Amino acid sequence: MTNPSLPTRAQESHKGTFGSVCVIGGQRSEDGAVMIGAPTLAANAAMRSGCGKVMLAMPQQLLHAGLALAPVVTGIELPVDEVGRLVPSAAIEAIDRHAVGCRALVIGPGFGCDWPQQQIVATLLSREDRPIILDADGLNALAKLPSGQLELKAPTIMTPHVGEYQRLAAAAGVPSDSAQAVAQAYGCIVVLKSDSTSVSDGVETVIENEGSVVLATGGSGDVLSGIIAGLLVQYGVHCIEHMFDAAVLGVRIHAMAGESFASEHGNTGMLATDLLARIPKAIAAIR
Repeated sequence: MTNPSLPTRAQESHKGTFGSVCVIGGQRSEDGAVMIGAPTLAANAAMRSGCGKVMLAMPQQLLHAGLALAPVVTGIELPVDEVGRLVPSAAIEAIDRHAVGCRALVIGPGFGCDWPQQQIVATLLSREDRPIILDADGLNALAKLPSGQLELKAPTIMTPHVGEYQRLAAAAGVPSDSAQAVAQAYGCIVVLKSDSTSVSDGVETVIENEGSVVLATGGSGDVLSGIIAGLLVQYGVHCIEHMFDAAVLGVRIHAMAGESFASEHGNTGMLATDLLARIPKAIAAIR
């Protein structure tokens, strides 16, 4: 079994040493559905994992509420039109302007997957400059893109649950029974979440069987994407070389946090927010 090492934390370090993450998500859809919690869970999880700073990029009408749920992060307003839809070009410009110093992006928690989101996802995935953790609606937006429109150059970790995975596999025309198949098709790392979780880069695959059914709750996956990103940026300028390590460690830390809750409270009734305070203890146990 792969046993990657956590990034080091030298005593003379400062918050800049440990890297910054930008989480892009949240939406208010035209039919009235509002999603605010998912990106804030990812942002808080990244901070709990030890990164130095997080920026939260959300549609401008939602950002204030998001920052209330993640008060230690910095906000980026993503411009919207008169009916509240994201303006892709302006949103990308805002991300480029304010998140230029972020080592990694998390794209997709609660983001929606309509045309504007598809354009933002396609543009950011076409760049080679920094790694992306693509989760939730980021994956759904990717699966909806016409194949000729996608140029996936960014070093990418995809974190699908089974339904999202099947949509990705169908879009790529590959079998939907292994993380390895989609990892090979897209040239990325895949974290396939289920009762056991598979992490594959298309060549090596690690199966994580730990964790509890307590993790089967809304928002749990958003916490996982934040953990992976928070770990990844701590590897510094060499973080791209440690993407598989960060994915494997993130899955283990997430599982240990869930087991910690279950050991005290049983396997029912956990909120995803309950995982956050347990992340540092899980990291300490691994370290």
